[in-house]
Amino acid sequence: MEGIQNYQASRKRLALSWYIDFLFFMSLWSLLAYFLSPAAGLPFWLPYAVFVVTRAVLSRFTGSVGYVCLSIDRHNMQVNEIILSRESWLSILLGVLLILEGTKQLVRWTQLFVSQPAFGFFPDETMQIVIHVVTGGLLILAGYWILKLDIRGLVLGAGVMLLNILSDVLSWTLWDPVIEEMVIRRREFQGVPVRDGEVEMMQLLMPEGMMVFAAVIIIAMAFSYPRFKKV
Repeated sequence: MEGIQNYQASRKRLALSWYIDFLFFMSLWSLLAYFLSPAAGLPFWLPYAVFVVTRAVLSRFTGSVGYVCLSIDRHNMQVNEIILSRESWLSILLGVLLILEGTKQLVRWTQLFVSQPAFGFFPDETMQIVIHVVTGGLLILAGYWILKLDIRGLVLGAGVMLLNILSDVLSWTLWDPVIEEMVIRRREFQGVPVRDGEVEMMQLLMPEGMMVFAAVIIIAMAFSYPRFKKV
């Protein structure tokens, strides 16, 4: 009927909810694998199979993190009409990107740990883990708030990005040897030699690339700001 609004979640939105759930699942899987340290190597497909089954069961009986983040009602698969009317592709992209980066930060310290500089010095291992976990948690919270069009998401996300930029500026001269060690250890883990010029290329991209990423996120937040005003 004409004039009836359709709030049914689109296929793209449902697929995105699966992706968000996958990010959280893989973070949990990585932490469990790190602490449990299975003696025998697990098949590469196992986490994907476990995720599909787990997600299918949870979404049917209890809902999922992805549904909550994207304001999808699991009972009728409809989207909150206020969110749907005010959001944009940019606000959705920002929220998902921050959740992606946050989940990566949560487990980054479990994968080929290399001491990284922060605010001009090298924290000890415990402090560095705390920094990763706290930063990851704040980014996830900021991403969630942004998907909910809560102005606190922009404030928190921009604050974390600005702190990252400040940290990289103060640590500028400390990054080159760290990047070289990161490249070498990653290639050793993969069982392949370091390619010619690979270290130099990565040193050109970091920390400059991280700072550009943070700056782009802040600019995108500024463009998204009108969506967060109360109507």
